[in-house]
Amino acid sequence: MSSFDSLTAALEGGFDKPLRDLPKDMQKRIEQDFFPMPWDDLSPDQRRSVAQQWDYRHDPATEQDRQFWWGFFLRKDAIEKQIAEWEAVATPTASDLAQQEARLSELRKKLARMEEQERQGRGVYPEGPRLNREGQKPSASSDSPAQYIPYPKAIKWLTDRLAATPEEMAAWVWMGQKEGGLAAYLNANELELPPRFYYGYLGEEQGFDYLGPLMGCWFRADEIAGFEPADRFITGKALVERWGKHPGIRPEAFIRAKITESRLLDTHPIFGGTQGTFPEDTSLPPIETGLFVLSHVEEIEASDFGTDRDGKPDTSATQPAEPPIGSSEWRIQNARAAANARHNQPGGSRDKQKQIREIWATGKYSSRNICAEQECAALEMSFTAARNALKNMADP
Repeated sequence: MSSFDSLTAALEGGFDKPLRDLPKDMQKRIEQDFFPMPWDDLSPDQRRSVAQQWDYRHDPATEQDRQFWWGFFLRKDAIEKQIAEWEAVATPTASDLAQQEARLSELRKKLARMEEQERQGRGVYPEGPRLNREGQKPSASSDSPAQYIPYPKAIKWLTDRLAATPEEMAAWVWMGQKEGGLAAYLNANELELPPRFYYGYLGEEQGFDYLGPLMGCWFRADEIAGFEPADRFITGKALVERWGKHPGIRPEAFIRAKITESRLLDTHPIFGGTQGTFPEDTSLPPIETGLFVLSHVEEIEASDFGTDRDGKPDTSATQPAEPPIGSSEWRIQNARAAANARHNQPGGSRDKQKQIREIWATGKYSSRNICAEQECAALEMSFTAARNALKNMADP
């Protein structure tokens, strides 16, 4: 049994008392654990809240949850930096502007979902079972005409009508209604106004399973019957198999490359992302458990593989001939060669990548993130560019 000394439990029955009326040993503990907030300036509810926050930060039972949220905020910070970098990208052409707007839209959606996850789940300290303030089961209003159906019926309806998968349904629930997804509810068999279900981290025993929590969810029948998804999704496992069929393609590495290019976003309803974005973070789910927007996959296949929208090879594609001198294709080819020469020269992007890799190889830093953060400014690189240069580098 844990020997943790809960501050909330120790103060139970004393939250509404002034400091002078509490035992001397408790006064000393309050002065230490509440610092710099004076007890007598707080209301009883505020005192309880401070005590619960202290318990959350110190209880060994919440260590895994705290580690999850530490990683969560690192990932959120990385997405915010990607947004800032894309906002600073020059857009001299209409196609550049369209690409910038598309990438920013997806990154902002992902950030918004993470912020919603943060609002719903951060630092919730367990207080044991409770009902409402009167100790009664919450009552329901008789005004709502909504009819709710359990998960098995809801997924059957979506499968029959949209050929949806359970993984897609998880993605839609994570997106929420504002982003073109679905709302899920709990205990709709008991309450006429059931509470919303939100994904959150429930501890190590849950693992990476985002389908299990759906088994107890309920859905509004009218929403399921008329649902038209904003996006369709494919699992990382299916994507690895799909791209692994192309000769010469290492699917996991190719997926990471497209994520780095911000052309593909990995999603996980519980963790937000996968090791596709942060390959060195073994606490994150593997790529195979992630979810990817199908339209992004198809766009990559069309442009990089020369395939049609079903992922099949485009047999009409032919090897282009050498462009005529002076033509627009010839000028593009020359410009590309000049750009490569510029990147390869001393002080160019490839030279900077070489330098930061050499710094990492010295063993000066304990992690790639710290190395990139500390050295990127001196090398005149963005953090993302420096961190990407260290991907797949062996430990020194």
